[in-house]
Amino acid sequence: MLANTSSWGCIFNSFHDLEGEYLDHLRRVMGHPRVYGVGPLSLVGINDGGVGNQPDSDSGTNVNVWLDGCPDGSVLYVCFGSQKLLNKQQAEALASGLEKSGTRFLWVVKPGTAQQLANGYGVVPDGFEERVRGRGVIIKGWAPQVKILSHKAVGGFLSHCGWNSVLEGIQGGAMILGWPMEADQFVNARLVVEEMGMAVRVCEGADSVPDPAELGRVIAESMTGDSAEKVRAKELREKAFEAVGDGGSSSRDLDALVKALGQLQARK
Repeated sequence: MLANTSSWGCIFNSFHDLEGEYLDHLRRVMGHPRVYGVGPLSLVGINDGGVGNQPDSDSGTNVNVWLDGCPDGSVLYVCFGSQKLLNKQQAEALASGLEKSGTRFLWVVKPGTAQQLANGYGVVPDGFEERVRGRGVIIKGWAPQVKILSHKAVGGFLSHCGWNSVLEGIQGGAMILGWPMEADQFVNARLVVEEMGMAVRVCEGADSVPDPAELGRVIAESMTGDSAEKVRAKELREKAFEAVGDGGSSSRDLDALVKALGQLQARK
């Protein structure tokens, strides 16, 4: 990481209105302007298509049709990325919190190996799906996250705060309920909670188990009305689209990167 500051340049999947202060800091540290924020890259090639017919939930619910039938901003999308599996106690606490919240939700559960399932990882509590049928949908496996978050019915995102997920949440204009678990996720959560004001922290740590009643309360309050975090999330979404648009900060940085690389080639 330290050696990066002695490199020719740095390219980041970020944008000025999100991390401009830190991009400027790196330019000062590196002593040159070759620090480029060209994101969010998830906006490249975006279209206005729906969530699609696949994957469906295990209950047979077509996700796109279900979301189309929900009021705008009423659905909480729950996903912890492609690597993290919740243990039995965490899954039970999350399920209980979702149930107590009374909020519509879509929960993506990553499938585990046979051994992980035997040890209680990645298991939805017995009877939960039946109790929340109609209000909640479970997807076991891959989900089209970018399209789900961009659906008008989705107003919140319960996330581990991995960087791609943070950017995709911003792109969708969804406020984030953060549960950072490892690595850069703690710093990412601090950025969106304390600096950007578009998120609230609901838990912290890979082995932490949230209090179901408190989790349910925070979910319900966060998803009700136009909270300050919801408003800020919508504002940041607009900033992200402006960044990658014509004349935006990310477009300008990408043009500058191409020009600088071209000059390198010309000198050869």
